[in-house]
Amino acid sequence: MSIIENINERLSFDMETIGCGGEKEIEQVLSKSPIQLPDDYIELLKSIVGPQNVGVEFLVKNDGSSICIWSAKMALTQYEDYHRMYTEDFFISNELVEFIESVWFFGNDLGDLVYFYGKGKDGLGLYRVEDASFGVEEADKIADTFTDFLVNGVGTVSYTHLRAHETCADL
Repeated sequence: MSIIENINERLSFDMETIGCGGEKEIEQVLSKSPIQLPDDYIELLKSIVGPQNVGVEFLVKNDGSSICIWSAKMALTQYEDYHRMYTEDFFISNELVEFIESVWFFGNDLGDLVYFYGKGKDGLGLYRVEDASFGVEEADKIADTFTDFLVNGVGTVSYTHLRAHETCADL
């Protein structure tokens, strides 16, 4: 049972925008990631290559928001960009470098929120954080696993519109 074939009913996407492949890029993701990535993420990567190698955009029904899960190629590009930007070009703090080097960024909301997998203030899982506020303390946990998020719908209730001071309990 693949994640793509069992996407939660609250999420929709254009099946024609995705395709299989990208094994070379997935191997690079596995070798470059600073943390061990979960099997359900690797399974998802295998099915979201797409013709333009960007990833897949999920629309949250009844919400109007979007969640873009990057393909392996795009995730590698983003990893290299964030790593270079925050560890070399614009060094801000050792804490930020430690954060960048301890998580894997996997998508965004096509706006100001970035999604990552790693260990945050609520344990290991999927988190989102405002692009300008990188750090574990600023991040909000979405779900424990990609399966929980994309198949079981955990964290899809207006989560893309929350800001650092809000939680799902505020809805």
